[in-house]
Amino acid sequence: MIGHTSDTQDRLGAQFAATGVAVVEYALTAADLACMETAFPDLGARTAGAHAEAFSSAARDWLACHEGLLTLAARFIGTDARLSRLQAFDNSPDSNWFVPWHQDRAENGIERTIEQLERAVALRIHLDDCDETNGPLEVLPGTHTCGRLTAADISDVAANMRSLVCLAARGDVVALRPLLVHRSQRAQRPAARRVIHIEFTACDPAPRERLQ
Repeated sequence: MIGHTSDTQDRLGAQFAATGVAVVEYALTAADLACMETAFPDLGARTAGAHAEAFSSAARDWLACHEGLLTLAARFIGTDARLSRLQAFDNSPDSNWFVPWHQDRAENGIERTIEQLERAVALRIHLDDCDETNGPLEVLPGTHTCGRLTAADISDVAANMRSLVCLAARGDVVALRPLLVHRSQRAQRPAARRVIHIEFTACDPAPRERLQ
């Protein structure tokens, strides 16, 4: 993070624990953003809102070892972290989609355990500004503590809870828990909204030496 004081970090940590989401402003340098733009797969116009794990191995390795991202993930997880998922989203005038309320529970089509989900944090890196008109992330604060929710549960919660819209500028990072209920509206004013979505998982503790 660029120039964040300990007070700011404490505030973000408290907010993240309570709501399951936090917006980290000025999280990346201009040089980092330039590298990420080069690595970003330009798939939006061709795949109509799909996300793709189409990064080169070199780009994946660079992101997995990025000191700033690892430090940020560890701050929210509370321990060392490792990259577990990497996706790209490109919402553009040619690719403007709606994602309904959901939790990010599956990986490669397989449901993950609650323990796995509670040990993970997603960092959404914004390569473009995202305001109210450009399909920002919308979340239901605190729902990351509700465990696995059915579609009916999610519908009931959404009908009775005020949502929070997560606006972000270029270089900001939106951190969220995978179990947090969230959605993305279609953009009212479609423009480039490139996001690199990286999920980090807490590293398993080193095995203890066997007692003799």
